Amino acid sequence: MKKNRNCESGWWVVLLTATLAAPVLGEAAVGLYNARLKQVVTSSTLKWTNIKKEAMQNYVIGAESANGPIYLCRARHEGDMLLGQLRPNYTQCAVSGSKSYTLFEVLENIENASLINWQKWSKFYSKPSGAVIVDSSVDAVFIGRQASSSQGGFSHNIGRISYESNIGQLITFDDKNNEFSENTGEILVEIEPVSYMLEYVVLDEDTLHIRQSDPEIFGERVLRNDGDEPAADTTAIEYDFNYILSWGHGHGIAIGLNTTIILTNGTEFPQIEWANPFTEKITRLYNLEKFLEPGTACNVTFRGNRTERDVQYTGQLTTYYNNHDPRIRQMRGERIENTLEVEAIYGDVYFVGNNSLVPTTTTTTTTTTTTTTTTQPPPPPPPAPEENDIANALKKPDSPIEDNNMLNDSTMVKAPPVKEVNSAVVDGRGSNNLNGAHMRTVSVILFIPMITLLL
Repeated sequence: MKKNRNCESGWWVVLLTATLAAPVLGEAAVGLYNARLKQVVTSSTLKWTNIKKEAMQNYVIGAESANGPIYLCRARHEGDMLLGQLRPNYTQCAVSGSKSYTLFEVLENIENASLINWQKWSKFYSKPSGAVIVDSSVDAVFIGRQASSSQGGFSHNIGRISYESNIGQLITFDDKNNEFSENTGEILVEIEPVSYMLEYVVLDEDTLHIRQSDPEIFGERVLRNDGDEPAADTTAIEYDFNYILSWGHGHGIAIGLNTTIILTNGTEFPQIEWANPFTEKITRLYNLEKFLEPGTACNVTFRGNRTERDVQYTGQLTTYYNNHDPRIRQMRGERIENTLEVEAIYGDVYFVGNNSLVPTTTTTTTTTTTTTTTTQPPPPPPPAPEENDIANALKKPDSPIEDNNMLNDSTMVKAPPVKEVNSAVVDGRGSNNLNGAHMRTVSVILFIPMITLLL
C-alpha cells in the first residue's frame, strides 16, 4: 500500500512540474509600460518565444562578446520570472551569476518590425513610456544593462531594473558571474509608431475566394407601354447595403494606427485605423428599362447576393515615428471585402388586355449543306443473242448475210442481220431455233452439188 502512495506522489510531482513549465514552453506576449495610462499594454511587434535556430536573426541582442551576440532571455526561478543572458552556445539562460536554466524563452522582434532603443536611465528617472517589461504580471521590473568596464569580456552587463516606489535599481552580472548593483545604465524601450502607409499593394488573384449568400429580392416592378407607339419604359429602384473592407492584422503592426493604403495602379483607399474594418453604408439607384410594343408589359424582379471576397496581397509597409526616421519593410496579408452584387431579372412580355404572352419572333437560320456525289457510269447493256455464222466463213460480223450466189437458188432462206456485241461467242450457246433451221438448210444445199460432181 505504501508503494502505491509513493507512485501517486510521483505523478503529482510530474503534473506540478508540467504545470509550472507550461507558460515557458509556449509563446507569450510582451508587456510595455504606458506612462499616460499608468498601466501595461501589449506589444504587437515583440514576443517571448522558444528558441529556434532559423529565427535567431530576429532575436533582441543585449550585448556583444568575442564569441557572438548575447540575446535577452527569461526563465522562471523560484516562482519568479527573471531576465537572463543567452550566451554563445545558446543552450542555457543565465538569470544570475550562479543559476542557469535550459528551459527558457527568448525575446523576439517579429519580422524586425519593432523600433527598439536603449535609452539612458537613472534610478531617479520615472518609468519611461514604452519600457519593455520582463513579466507582464509585474509592472515594476524592466530590462536594463550597464556598459562593462572589463577588458575582453561582454560589451554590456545585462540585468533587470526593479522599481520600489519611484526609485529604481539595476542589478546585473558580468561574464565572470560577478553581480553588481547600479544606479545608472540603459533601459530597453520600444518606440511607438504614429502611422503607417501601405503602398504598392498587389492582389494575388490566384488566391481569390468568393462566397455568396442565396439571392435576396429587393423589389419588383412592372414596365408597361400604354401608348399607341412602341416606346421604352423606365423606372429606378433605390437600395442600400453595408460595404465592409478589411486588410487583416498582419505581423508586427500596431492595432488602431492611422493607415493609408495605395494599390500599385495608384488607387488610394480611404484612411483606416489598422486592423479595424472600413465600413460604409452605400445607397444607390438601379435603372430598369425595357422597350415595349403598344399595349404590352413586362414584370421585373430586382435581387442581389451578399458577397464576401478574400484574397492575399503583398505590399510595402512604411512605419512613421516621432523624432525618428521611418522604417520600410515588405509585408503580406489578407484582404476581406463584403459587398452586394445586384441584378434585374426581366420576365416575358405579355399583353395588358388579356395577360397572354406576346409571340416572340423566331429567326430561323438555314444551314446549307453541300454534298458531293460521284456518279457511276451506267452498266453496259446485256449482250444480245448472237447468230451462228458457221455457214458463211467469209462473212464480216457487221454485215448482213447475203444470198448464196453459188447456187442461185431463189428458195434459199436469208438470215436476219447480226447486232454489234462487245464479247465474242465461242460456241452456239444462246442461239435460237431459227438459227438452227437455217444451218440445216444450208448444209443440204451444199451437199447436193458435191454428189453431182462425183457422179
